Amino acid sequence: MKVIKMISKVFLASFMGLIMFLIFSRSTTIDAVSSDAVNTAANVMAKYDGITNWKLQRSTPANQIGEIPIGDNVSLGYTFGSARNANGKVTAGDKTITLTSTTDNVRLGTNTTAPSINNSKINIFLNNNGTYYGILHQGESSYIGTGGHPERASDTSIDFALISGLQESYFYKDMNVLANLEAFASSNKESKLFYTGTDENNRPVYKLVGYFGKKSIFVQIVLRPDPSGSPIVWRELYVYNPNGNAQYQTFYGEDTGLNPNNNLIDTVDNVPMFAIGDKKGLYLESGSEYTPASKLLITNDVDGGFKDFMGRTLTNPGNWSVKGRSGSGSASPITNPSLPWSSSPNDTQNGDTNALPGKDLLHLDNGFDVVDSDGKQDSAYTLRWPQTSSTPGKVEKFVSKIGAAIAGYAIPTMKLTYQNLTSSDGTNQVNDKLQFDIYVQDDGYQSSWVIKRILDALPAGLTFVSSADIPTPSGNLIDYDPNSTIDGKTAYKLTFIAKIDNTAPYNLDTNGNLTNKANVSGHNAGQTDTMTLTDSVKIPVQIPKFKYRFTELLRNETTDPNGVFTNRVIAQKDDIIDFKVDFISNGSSIVSNSYFYNKFEANDGLELVPNSVSWNGSSYNTMDVPMGALRNNQTYTVTFKAKVTGVTKRVTENSADLLYALDGNTALTTRMDVEQPAIVDIQDPPQTTAITEVPSKIDFGTVNSANLERLLTNISTTGNLRITHVADTAFQVGVAYDNDGDNAIAGADNKLVQDGSTVLLFNQSKNDEDLWKPLGRESLPIDSDGFSGSYQDLDLSKYIGINKWKLRVPANSKAGQYNGQITWSITDTL
Repeated sequence: MKVIKMISKVFLASFMGLIMFLIFSRSTTIDAVSSDAVNTAANVMAKYDGITNWKLQRSTPANQIGEIPIGDNVSLGYTFGSARNANGKVTAGDKTITLTSTTDNVRLGTNTTAPSINNSKINIFLNNNGTYYGILHQGESSYIGTGGHPERASDTSIDFALISGLQESYFYKDMNVLANLEAFASSNKESKLFYTGTDENNRPVYKLVGYFGKKSIFVQIVLRPDPSGSPIVWRELYVYNPNGNAQYQTFYGEDTGLNPNNNLIDTVDNVPMFAIGDKKGLYLESGSEYTPASKLLITNDVDGGFKDFMGRTLTNPGNWSVKGRSGSGSASPITNPSLPWSSSPNDTQNGDTNALPGKDLLHLDNGFDVVDSDGKQDSAYTLRWPQTSSTPGKVEKFVSKIGAAIAGYAIPTMKLTYQNLTSSDGTNQVNDKLQFDIYVQDDGYQSSWVIKRILDALPAGLTFVSSADIPTPSGNLIDYDPNSTIDGKTAYKLTFIAKIDNTAPYNLDTNGNLTNKANVSGHNAGQTDTMTLTDSVKIPVQIPKFKYRFTELLRNETTDPNGVFTNRVIAQKDDIIDFKVDFISNGSSIVSNSYFYNKFEANDGLELVPNSVSWNGSSYNTMDVPMGALRNNQTYTVTFKAKVTGVTKRVTENSADLLYALDGNTALTTRMDVEQPAIVDIQDPPQTTAITEVPSKIDFGTVNSANLERLLTNISTTGNLRITHVADTAFQVGVAYDNDGDNAIAGADNKLVQDGSTVLLFNQSKNDEDLWKPLGRESLPIDSDGFSGSYQDLDLSKYIGINKWKLRVPANSKAGQYNGQITWSITDTL
């Protein structure tokens, strides 16, 4: 029995050990992920990245290159993988970007090595007239083509890592994103899907998507150009947690290399780096070390931007949370500052985040330089975001911005912001005044940028109020040339004030926002290139209880009686203008009493047409109309007509008012103006060749003929002779009389002269001499010499006054009053 029991225990122990071994092995083995699952996750994350036209590139695709113009033939390029050939020319075609990434070590110096990661690396560079200018360190022979190793592009940068621990290897191996993406079940060579798309400005956007098995999450890395148009690239990491909880802290690390030579001779760049200030990031300037010189900047001024950053030497120590060594390659690693994994970092663990502007991040306050084990300053930097606790179904976003330019070329950036001047409670209400600031600066190196145009067409819902910076504002359109030049030491700011008007609630997007978008255009100083920057702000507006529209429109009844009502018409003297004022309200408040009021000022050039005011089926002879209570969701219309009395060019604006009370009140204590004034653009009368005024009467007095023929001279001329002649040429003004026509001089039934002889004579003389000529059917010039030139309303009355006319009265004329007509003409002469 004892033997049997002992044997049973041995078998039991062995069996339990086997079970424990099998369970342990199963818990550390994860099946390969399918590319379909990754594609499904990519579609989920696409809802958050804002790109609507992603296209999956299949079958081990080649990389593509996006470029942002800087000036002339210089641009900022962005891609995954290599972007150059063996001759250092910018080229695409790297087919390693979807392959599984592996890690290695590269020798940098006598005492220094650095971990490296291959395949799929982010590569931001300068295209200098077709030549690749590196701003990140590139691995040996990391070019496309025969003998090249494109997989080594940006090899010593770690890019993104999702860390939850203090081990050094977490940065570049154990928890590095690229190094830990699971290979697809259908291929042990590929672990990422590559997508291409375009942003809202139709510029290329790229992303890689994979499965990070160690956290059971999907990730996508996106490269996109800054939407403003600046030579800046956004490097984004999206993390999708489909199920379970995931906790991690996001880091980003990059080995910089401002080097136009594209080889491994200068593996250590020795380029200093500085703090931007205000916790915004850092920048590097290559100075005279390289020709041409260049600048690189890293910022967090973006949604999802990093919180902390640190400048460091690349390696030895290789821990990306350590800054380097103090003064000597044999010194101990620096412990303050540092940038480690930490959910609650202390004052020594925030890197260089709090450094003042211009602080040299590779020079310590104790006077020593930050160096590696070889005593050199191989520039690199680390970025850190706050620790993330991700819940199932959530997508997180982590972003950093990188910009670069060659010396002499600007990196212009702009920012559009606003603040509420009326309220400080965080809400924006109708009638609140907002101050908008358009801020432009140049982050380039040894450069300056000329601002030539600022354009901001305010959206419906905002009304321009004022600006001390704009000398001649034009309604709601800001189109201004500040003719200002900025450089790294100066900036430009334009400020204006706008009001949230009553139309805002009717023009909000689905999220309750107005969007104001501004453009700034300019060029590098001394160059002809042009760049346009764009920025926008969303303005959430609280919908009021009382919403309304109050509009005044008009049309020219004389020239377009059936035309569409608009807010502006062109008119001339004596035209009749139709006005239409509409009011409609909705919301929870109701108009309980109202009174319409309007008037024309004395100098408006308009007068109300009598009894033309119409409201609710009644006519009024005044524009003071009691309207009473008004129901919501019903349009109420007041119409009226005006006659144009102005004879000189002017622009007249008319704005009706509505006095009103709400919700049972009757006291008319509140007033609203129409949204926009109705404008009558009164024009001068058309300048045409014409006789604009003729005398109404030529009086020859009375006479007793006594059977004697008389020749009477006129005793008066009533009225004036005025003409307009447009062309600056010769012309003649004439007068004619037809004794055989219907308007011959006659009295009662008797024509004055019936013998066919002369009736009227006209004196053509300009002085006291007599130069009498008979009038007939053919026009007789009033001045024998004629006239010449261009005239507006020329008065020729002196030619036709007293003693300029004679009337023949025959001896047999009968007593009575005689009347007749003469005809005037104006003609051009050769």
